[in-house]
Amino acid sequence: MHDHRGHCVVSKHAARKAAATSTAAPVAAAAPVAAAPAAVAAPPALATTAAPANQNENVVVTGTLFRDPNLTSATPVTRMSRQELQSRGVKSVTDALQSVSANGAGTLTNAWSAGGGFAAGASAPSLRGLSTDSTLVLMDGQRLAYYPLADDGERNFVDTNWIPMTIMQSVDVQQDGGSATYGADAVAGVINLITRKQIKGWEYTAEGGVAQNGDSGHQRLALTYGHGDLNHDGYNFYINGEYQQDDPYYYRQAGAPFNTGDETSIGGGNGNTNVPDGAGGINNFAATTVPIVRPSDGGNSGTGNFQLLNPAKGCYGSGIGGLVTGSAVANDTGNSQACTQNSQRFAQISPDLRRIDFTGHVTANVTDKSQLTAMFNYGQVRSIVNSSAPNYVRVQSQDRQINTLSTPLPVYLPNGQLNPNNPFAAQGEPAEIYYQFADIIPQTEELSQNFRGSADYSGYVPSNWGSEWDYDVNFVGMKSVLDQTITGVPTIAGIENAINSGSYNFVDPSQNSPSVLASIAPPDHIHATAQEYSLQSTLSKGLFQLPGGTAKLAIGTNFRYESLNDPSANLFASGDPNQYTGLINPVSAFGHRWVESGFFEVDAPIIKMVDVDVQGRYDHYSEGFSHFSPKVGLTLKPLQQLWLRGTFSKGFRVPSFAETGGTTVGYVTYTPPESFQNQHLAPNGQPDTYAQPYLIGERTIGNPNLRPETSTNFTAGPIFQPTKWLSLTADYYYIEKKNYITPNPVAVADVANAWIANNLAYPATGLPISVKPDIPDTSVPGSSLRPAEIDVGYVNANKEVTDGFDMSFTAHTRLPGILHDVMWISHGNASYVNRLNLTLPDGGGVEQFAGTLGPYGAVSASGTPRWKANWSNTFIYKKLSVTPTVYYTSGYRETADDYSGPGTSGTCTSDTVINNTGYSPYKCHVKAFWDVDMTLSYALTPKLSAYLNIYNLLGFRSPYDFGTYGGYLYNPAWSQNGIVQRNFQFGITGTF
Repeated sequence: MHDHRGHCVVSKHAARKAAATSTAAPVAAAAPVAAAPAAVAAPPALATTAAPANQNENVVVTGTLFRDPNLTSATPVTRMSRQELQSRGVKSVTDALQSVSANGAGTLTNAWSAGGGFAAGASAPSLRGLSTDSTLVLMDGQRLAYYPLADDGERNFVDTNWIPMTIMQSVDVQQDGGSATYGADAVAGVINLITRKQIKGWEYTAEGGVAQNGDSGHQRLALTYGHGDLNHDGYNFYINGEYQQDDPYYYRQAGAPFNTGDETSIGGGNGNTNVPDGAGGINNFAATTVPIVRPSDGGNSGTGNFQLLNPAKGCYGSGIGGLVTGSAVANDTGNSQACTQNSQRFAQISPDLRRIDFTGHVTANVTDKSQLTAMFNYGQVRSIVNSSAPNYVRVQSQDRQINTLSTPLPVYLPNGQLNPNNPFAAQGEPAEIYYQFADIIPQTEELSQNFRGSADYSGYVPSNWGSEWDYDVNFVGMKSVLDQTITGVPTIAGIENAINSGSYNFVDPSQNSPSVLASIAPPDHIHATAQEYSLQSTLSKGLFQLPGGTAKLAIGTNFRYESLNDPSANLFASGDPNQYTGLINPVSAFGHRWVESGFFEVDAPIIKMVDVDVQGRYDHYSEGFSHFSPKVGLTLKPLQQLWLRGTFSKGFRVPSFAETGGTTVGYVTYTPPESFQNQHLAPNGQPDTYAQPYLIGERTIGNPNLRPETSTNFTAGPIFQPTKWLSLTADYYYIEKKNYITPNPVAVADVANAWIANNLAYPATGLPISVKPDIPDTSVPGSSLRPAEIDVGYVNANKEVTDGFDMSFTAHTRLPGILHDVMWISHGNASYVNRLNLTLPDGGGVEQFAGTLGPYGAVSASGTPRWKANWSNTFIYKKLSVTPTVYYTSGYRETADDYSGPGTSGTCTSDTVINNTGYSPYKCHVKAFWDVDMTLSYALTPKLSAYLNIYNLLGFRSPYDFGTYGGYLYNPAWSQNGIVQRNFQFGITGTF
């Protein structure tokens, strides 16, 4: 364009586009870094907008509404550039976020999914340890749809597994409250995934990998083509495809002691099935994949000793063992036979994970004052999890009205023939069988498909007053579709038919056809969906000059629609014999809502040393929630080398769809009180089976009367830059949540006892609690009923508080002296959790979780380590680049106030040790975990490089954790690399 005097003028918008469209090709992990300047021009910790042009950043702002590439902010943001992630060997968005030092308690990992998590197939970060639902994940500042399954059946979150990595320019982590800018879900912070603005030519990557033991295979392919130059052609488009396959990894592949339930080598006991007790008996007597039988008394037990059903085949397929004999049950005479079995034989460490992504992206300069960007993403994630060991023939379902405990192998088949599966048929005796279905392995396949389209139109309009008006209008629509298929779980009817009809060959299970297996364990399938549609517009303008610069104003509106449809996979009503023997995804959640929002931001550089930023947002939800979220940021610069920054904000989190309209079912062991037992006595004067300990259902039901959680967030700290190439930061953070949403904390046993004591009616308390009675005790007609299921709702508890410190270190320079030709680039981050406390309602006290295994239930017993840190150092010499990265997670106590008892967070007594089964040795403390990764890259030609990633270079093993239930003997949230041990990945990358 030209001014009225005929001079050539470059608009501010065009200048911004130029700064955002550098296209240096990503040759190798270190090659883009090698081209970086030798000095850092500004404190990286202050950069919350796009970085300089040579880093190929898109002009997308994190934490502010102003699209200004030179803006600095009081909001602490950790930026991980594409080059940094490549040099560290980080290959996926999930891995990048899991490595963030501020990612704490409640983080959702793929390894936890393999252990049987409710939201299998997905991964998500949990900033500040406030759970996945308090961390907002965006792409280019736009929201993404929720994963159709909820974390722990309660928390909505965005799955990061499907997101393509190759097109990412940077990953920004805003480490304070973001509700004033982005709305709900941003209480703990914001993850903003910024995509590349333009790509020119072909880019490709091909790699493969394997663990040091030859397992845990890995393959990855990526291909990108782009055409056009925004500055010269006025447009650019690119298409990208990615494929990644990570093979499953099992405990049996991990080496001792993780590969067996025998913990004698580490000071524990032998927890494997059917272990000789050294005195002629059998410990841990249980069914194995080799059937054993004995004559049946026609009821729920047999008489005499167990023996192998097929002695000729012996203990085939039994895992670790051989034949063991001895007293196994009360009426044994010491001659029962059984096979030993490794209890870890079927357990899985990480799932079979396949990821396929496709992206189409186009950017066009519509006019010299405006630009249009559109993108379409398709991401598919398929995970396969072996969720448990095979199921038993003899089962009692969670629904106690039906079971197979009293279903013996009959003497005759329906056609009148003697039953070949019953070795006692010739004597006219039915047989009790004890067996795990060797050929029916429970397995869950999650196929998540994600469809996302977005468009952004931005530009400016000249103004005669102040600076020009900048505008931005964008729309995003996304749908996530999840198909979950569960196989290998028998039904009651399927087991009974297999026993009574003789259709299943127990003598030689290898002869069973697929149709026979399917009749016993028919597949179960659910189809769940989640949607997100959002239209947003912003308008900003420089208003007038202040001593420190231009005062700016931004305003905006947002309209969006969210929905979730997640049906339960438990399809059958109580008492239906077609129901499955175990709980199959016993979670459901439904809901939809409209959200209308208005927001503003004012930035006022009072003087050159002082900048004040004020933000505010008002959100109205169609469910009836409304909230205003303010935020104030202050930046001081008393010295050229020193900045001081701080933010204060209010935020909120609306109840999830599961918390208002869902159902989650679980079962806990309950022992009836003595008064109840005395009403249910057997002829021998002892309580009958009806009054013995049993599994009682606990169903958590959505509560539509919940209030949103509200939060107060404060951060403050210095940024010190003694030289142009070195920057250090330190920030204190404090977050307080009120109206904390949690399942009703009342104990199931207390509710059941009160219901029994109150003549089978739960006393009115004002809390959402109800009790359903069980079927009558047929042994004692007319006796009182026991509770079968307790329904509780979510409630607003008191408050949750966390605080701590974040520190970072960045250096970028050439080494001195004879090493002057070596470029050194260093990034370090560390987070310390001082408190993570939950105040219980009604004077219940304060539960303290920092440095312990808690919060036990809310984070799957993954714990709250006080320290997490990482430090990478890249050394570049000519064509060679070497990057070691050190990761550290501190240890923690094996106690949890919400499990081992209030006030136990700092104790270490045997009665507070979690999961002290008698097989695991007593340990008070889990040790810290260190991990060192190494990336080497060499430029073979200007357009082709080869690289080698070595994960867990020093071979550190996962520290033993005997308390978590997310993994066996180790914690999958923090020490995954330590159980896989060394892992090698080799690849080539280049352009043409």
